[in-house]
Amino acid sequence: MPDLLVSNGARAGTVFFLERDPTIVGRSDACDAAIPDRWISSRHCRLERRGREWWIVDLGSRNGTFVDGRAVGEAALREGCRVAFGQTEAVVRNLAAARGPTAIPANATAVRYLADAAREVAGGDRTTLPAPDVARRQLSVVHAIGRALVETASLEESLAQVLRTLASEVGAERSALLLMDDAGAMVPRVHHPPDAPPRLSTTIVAAAVRSRAGLLILDAQQDERFSAQDSIVAAGIRSCVCVPIWAENRILGAVVLDRAVARPFTPGDLELVTVAAYQAALAVERARHLERARAADLERAKLLRHFSPAVAEAILRRDASDDDPLGASVREDVTVLFSDIQGFTQRTECLPVLDLAALLREYFVEMTRVVFEEGGTLDKLIGDGLMAIFGAPVPDPDGAARALRCAGRMLDRLEALNRRLPADRRLAIRIGVNTGRVAAGTFGSPERMEYTVLGDAVNVASRLESLAEPGAVYVGRATWERTHAAFAFRELGPRAVRGRAAPVEVYRLEWPQPR
Repeated sequence: MPDLLVSNGARAGTVFFLERDPTIVGRSDACDAAIPDRWISSRHCRLERRGREWWIVDLGSRNGTFVDGRAVGEAALREGCRVAFGQTEAVVRNLAAARGPTAIPANATAVRYLADAAREVAGGDRTTLPAPDVARRQLSVVHAIGRALVETASLEESLAQVLRTLASEVGAERSALLLMDDAGAMVPRVHHPPDAPPRLSTTIVAAAVRSRAGLLILDAQQDERFSAQDSIVAAGIRSCVCVPIWAENRILGAVVLDRAVARPFTPGDLELVTVAAYQAALAVERARHLERARAADLERAKLLRHFSPAVAEAILRRDASDDDPLGASVREDVTVLFSDIQGFTQRTECLPVLDLAALLREYFVEMTRVVFEEGGTLDKLIGDGLMAIFGAPVPDPDGAARALRCAGRMLDRLEALNRRLPADRRLAIRIGVNTGRVAAGTFGSPERMEYTVLGDAVNVASRLESLAEPGAVYVGRATWERTHAAFAFRELGPRAVRGRAAPVEVYRLEWPQPR
């Protein structure tokens, strides 16, 4: 594979593989070959393939591009020619090499860009296929890592197996796998061997992450980029490979391996670690996806205790930037439904306890199903009573109408249930419905928090239920105003209710509705 060997300056000894066509050279970190030379323009020149040749093209740089000492606007490159940009020089090598890793000289750094490696692993680029022996080595490691991902139960086990496989294949003396935490810091998660703490340099890791490239450093203590760093000297880091764990344009972590300078890593090792790091990214993403799925399932199960499936899904699908629908807030147009079993206390005196519990459970199953079918929120089951909310936590302009349909269908569903029950176990309910302003949110003690609504609208709904006759639905004026065009009512006039100085206008819902 063609490459540029930088021979002086801040990147002396660095090898840039010409894997991208074109390859952009410049001072900007966004360039394919980023060189921190202040005499180089941010986008200085590009190298591109034209047929069988490679050409260099100046991009309007301030200080010009030179080939063998001659300023050029564009020029064909030949093996061994020297190109210069700013105060940096580089040698063009391996122009005839069709594929495969290239040798690099002592005290050098090789660069392998992650985006290119990911594209090749995914099969999207067939122009740089590895040699057969390299491919077999990569396939062996990928197969071993794939088995680890399937056979291990946790992310920690998966990462440990990936690192063991990789360290063994490249002959690393020490190795570590780091993951980025929520604060953006690289934290070691596993290392190998387990009894040997890893030798880590934040400088090397930061350089790899910043450039989004795998780095092969033949001797960190001789490389101009790293030799002055105290951490490298103190840790005794010599030959080192550092490759970011990268997925979908996001850095998730890094793999770091090192060994003695007498037996340095090779470009083939860099290629192998780059492929393995891509696989490790899949392991991390898979584990995090499963974790998110488990958390979502737990949250969904919790929500489904109180909310209809449609409301629960709306809460789960909300954008992270949206206000929390379960947080405390004032809602202006919420409809509350109260229902209660008439004469249930007397039933407790004549029915065995277990029979009573079974009857109550069957009743609540039927009533809860109706509430959820109408998109309501099941707020409370209170003894033999039920409270449902419409229009919270997800606003619903049709909430009042849904509440009335729910009330009518509860009467229908109870009638069907009574037909299945012995005469001494048949039930009668009364229902109150009211609309108005409420305080809605998750309230309670730290040990037990529940979603509910509070306010005068709730109290009035409760009082309407206590006024209602068995089998009747009593409705407050605010609900009537929102629904009288769609439902038939009988006006009952003002009624005094406990706890309120002023009487309440009461309407009885006609059910079944007249045709």
